[in-house]
Amino acid sequence: MKRARLLVLAALALVAACSDLTVQPAANRITTPIASPSFTNDIEPILVETCASANACHSGAASQKGLRLDAGFAYANLVNVASTFDPNLMRVMPAFPDSSFFYLVMSEDLVTRRGYYRMPVTEYPMPAAVRQTIRNWILNGAPNN
Repeated sequence: MKRARLLVLAALALVAACSDLTVQPAANRITTPIASPSFTNDIEPILVETCASANACHSGAASQKGLRLDAGFAYANLVNVASTFDPNLMRVMPAFPDSSFFYLVMSEDLVTRRGYYRMPVTEYPMPAAVRQTIRNWILNGAPNN
């Protein structure tokens, strides 16, 4: 019960802090899933535009939960780094999207998210084509290419 209350408070704080976020840049960037995405050309631009833009939660030194997703920082902060929410999961576990906290919290399904709030904290979820592209990148070993 206490954990649920803390999660609700954390979610409210994030919504307030990130209320101007939009998934529009990501929606415009990828409209069909990419089978073999490049981190530099496909994944990082989505993260920068959606998660680390001026109004986003994961830009600069004061990023939420130490997850800085600015260009040049995103890969090192994601791959093989333990989640601060669930230390039993890596943020991104190469080849295992269903064991990658970063991928799981993008799901529209609360059970898939393991009770955590959806990321990004926006009115609409990350588009399905973008989520599938991120899944494919993780399945392909989350290369830094």
